[in-house]
Amino acid sequence: MADCQTDVNDSLTKNNSNYLQPMIVGHRGGFDANLPENSITMFDFTYENACRKPIAIEFDIRESVSGSLYIMHDLTVDRTTNGTGKISELTDIYINTLFLKDRKGNLTTGRVPLFSEVLQHFKDKNCMLMLDVKGQIYPKVIRMVEKMKMESKCILLTFNQNNTKLVKETTGKILISALVQNNTDWETLLKLQIPNQQLIIYISEETPSELINKIYQSKVQLMADVSESIRNDSKHYDPEYYLSYSAKMKLGIMITDYPVYVNEFFCNYRE
Repeated sequence: MADCQTDVNDSLTKNNSNYLQPMIVGHRGGFDANLPENSITMFDFTYENACRKPIAIEFDIRESVSGSLYIMHDLTVDRTTNGTGKISELTDIYINTLFLKDRKGNLTTGRVPLFSEVLQHFKDKNCMLMLDVKGQIYPKVIRMVEKMKMESKCILLTFNQNNTKLVKETTGKILISALVQNNTDWETLLKLQIPNQQLIIYISEETPSELINKIYQSKVQLMADVSESIRNDSKHYDPEYYLSYSAKMKLGIMITDYPVYVNEFFCNYRE
C-alpha cells in the first residue's frame, strides 16, 4: 500500500501553488446525506464518495466524566442522540447505550464514536482528520494521536493564541491551525516560531486581503470555512461560488458542509 501521508503532503504542496484546487474538508463529516453528524457512517460516506483524495474530515472531541474522548459537537447529547445531559457529566456506560439521530431527527442504530475508534478507522486511508477540541483536553488528545501513530494525518484547530501556544509546546509533528483575523493576530503568531510546514492559517471574512496576500506569499497554508449553515440557510451554493471563494481567499484547504458536492465540482474543474 502506498504511503497515505505522502499523498496528503503532495496535495498540500500543490495547493499552495494552485489555490483553485484546495483540499476539501467535511464539517462534522459533512451533510451531503441524511446520516448522523459526527458519525463513522457519515465519515465513510464522505470518504467513499469523494472523487478526489486526499479529503479531510472535521469533527469535535469532548471528554466524558469517565475520562474517555468521544466525538460530539454539542455540550450535551440532547440534540444528536436519544439521551440527555452534558457529556462531561455522563459516564461511558450511559453514553455507550445511546443511539445517534440523523439530520431529520430520526433515531438510527449508530453509536457515539470514541476518538480512538475514528483514529483506528482512518489509519490506512488517504484522509486527513481535523480535530476541533472542546475544552482543555489538548494534551490528552495529542497523546492519543501519538499513541495511534497518527501525527502526520491530523490537524489541530486552536482558535486562540493560548491554545496555539499550548499545542505548539506539546507537539512538534501534528499540523496546527491558527486563527488569524488581523495583523495583530499574525504578528503574535509569528513570535511562537511554529515551522511553516507545521502551520495552517485559518482565515475568515474579517481577514484583510492585504494580510491574506502576505501570508500566502510566506508559503503558509491558508484555510477557510464556507459556513453554509451560517451564511446560506444550510444550503449549498452554486458551484461557481466555491471556485471564486477559493480564488479570493487563496485557499489550500476549504471547509464545507457539503464536501462530496464541492469536491465533485473541483474534480470536474479545468482551467
